[in-house]
Amino acid sequence: MSDPRAFVIQQADAETMAGDGTQLWLLADASDCCGALGANRLRLQPGAAGARPHLHKRSSEAFYVLEGVLEMVIDGDTVRMEQGGYAVIPPGVVHSFAATAGEVADVFITLTPGVERFDYFRMLPSILRGEVDAQTLAQVHDRYDVHFV
Repeated sequence: MSDPRAFVIQQADAETMAGDGTQLWLLADASDCCGALGANRLRLQPGAAGARPHLHKRSSEAFYVLEGVLEMVIDGDTVRMEQGGYAVIPPGVVHSFAATAGEVADVFITLTPGVERFDYFRMLPSILRGEVDAQTLAQVHDRYDVHFV
């Protein structure tokens, strides 16, 4: 067994990605944390989409609202999460999320156990533009444990 090591990153040193009303900070991938978790921060501008309905088969995903309001749909039920709100989505539970029309949603997200997922986030813009063929997309979803419904 290898010696455990602490992982520390400052927000200014994190890789960031910007999209249509979104900013994503890639904070910790599974390999940074001995496989224990993955973590990122997502800031959505008012009305911006976060993720369409999906599930994870191997991991739980937790959301903590740092600022604003996050609207989630969890197994078909709409949940309004305000600043300080926390939700844990177990494996197999379909969920989606977005910022409400009138407020930002600044969210800290963890996935445990960790899945190497930074490369997925780097691929996501081309996936959303439809530039990834169906066979590759199926492999990507299995590898990164993101299964859209």
